[in-house]
Amino acid sequence: MLSHVTKCETHGCSRQGRSIAGKRHEYAAQLFTRRRGVLPIRVVTLYCKECHTTYRPNYIVRNASSPDATRVYYQGIPDALEVSEHTYIERDLVVLFRAQMAFAHASGDTVARVYNLGLSSQVSSPPLTGAMVWSAFYLHALLSDQQELSSQLELPHHGRQNARFEAALRERNQRMRGIGQRLWAHACDDCERVSLAPDGCDGSYTRLSACVMDGVTIGHPRCNERHCRNTLRSPQDRFCQEHTSLHDQCAIEGCTEVSATGFRTCNSEVHRAYEIEKRERGTAIYRLRLRAEKASDRRAQGSRRPKVRSALTRRWTHNEQLMVRPCRIIISRATFFESEGPAETLRFVLDTFPSHLPRSRPSFLIYDNNCNLLKHIRASGLQDLYHTALTVDVFHANTKHSDRDEFCQENCNPALFPELYDDAKGEWVFNSSVCEQVNAWFGKFLAVVREMSEVHYNFFLDEMIAVYNEYREKILHKRGKRPRLIPLDELKLCL
Repeated sequence: MLSHVTKCETHGCSRQGRSIAGKRHEYAAQLFTRRRGVLPIRVVTLYCKECHTTYRPNYIVRNASSPDATRVYYQGIPDALEVSEHTYIERDLVVLFRAQMAFAHASGDTVARVYNLGLSSQVSSPPLTGAMVWSAFYLHALLSDQQELSSQLELPHHGRQNARFEAALRERNQRMRGIGQRLWAHACDDCERVSLAPDGCDGSYTRLSACVMDGVTIGHPRCNERHCRNTLRSPQDRFCQEHTSLHDQCAIEGCTEVSATGFRTCNSEVHRAYEIEKRERGTAIYRLRLRAEKASDRRAQGSRRPKVRSALTRRWTHNEQLMVRPCRIIISRATFFESEGPAETLRFVLDTFPSHLPRSRPSFLIYDNNCNLLKHIRASGLQDLYHTALTVDVFHANTKHSDRDEFCQENCNPALFPELYDDAKGEWVFNSSVCEQVNAWFGKFLAVVREMSEVHYNFFLDEMIAVYNEYREKILHKRGKRPRLIPLDELKLCL
């Protein structure tokens, strides 16, 4: 039987601290568990007639009939989470769901199928659905987040379940930008080196730290209008609400004619031919014919057309950029909309290491395109990263950066910095290839997030990073690497 309180907890109510004098309701529900399958349960709700408050197992609702009524959740994560009025999911099972998503790259639907086929002991019981899994996932994450903030989660009481979390997800996404990850201030023996200063007679020490940055080709649908960052109303839309009028305009960039009925291009023969060819490219027969032409070398001369930009189909963001410590702890993530250019890259760096926390900036920032980033920084006159050396990672320095690139060899070659190489051990001090290793894990979420809205996309990826970081932190503890969080006050000190 699920219930939470027996006494009214509403401040100012005449029954506060006393037994609730009102309606008691009890009804049948189901509980999905990790070890015992699906169990029948009884849910008890209480209603205080003095303050018009309904007490449910996870939350309270005041004046429930009011259109703007909210659910105020009790602090902490309950043993069973309500995903619908008659459906609860055990907290331990949600933890398993999170692990499946993070390390098996499973969607909510896949997780539900695995449970129904492999963990549920009652074949005849109502099945777990993907919608239930996602509701439990979001609720668990939001309650955990509020627990860290020592506050209570509030959600709308009315409306569809999949829309109930929307505002709370947006708010959490905003907090996660830049320095929001719980392990953002992480340090350990694999990503920080502390040694006695050369003139350390007074016991002073030097600290060397590093971060590695790289992008992953994964993204979410975005507005087709160039440089627009507005959120789409639906992942299926080609344009945001501001640019919705462009739906009726020819999809070929630069053309302002109205599109013809049944097409996304105007009546121009060239534009119409381009649209028809794009449609045909998705068919099997087109691809097979193209292969046959290439094999027999009979491809028509002049069939290649100049590159054309169009809004015939949806457009996706360019990549996800990760900031990773050499120990594989991910401290920050950002979505790049247009390209991995130096201006957007610098914005990400400054968001991750803000000016009001100068000691958060690493001694070395390792990135495969640091030579162009450094040129951009010098041209802008920025001094914020004056104490951070920008080097190219060892792999790209050896294979992708030419010896004739004097700027790169004179400024970003890792061999220029003796602190990065341990001659006694014959090895590099920091693992500069860590992003390649992390990207192999992160990139597998492409199929899971492809049709997600921007809000759910960002929340899901941030939560997956949090799960991954928890796992990596446990490994570092086990290896004796002393993982720790640097106090915020220490990061505020001037360099």
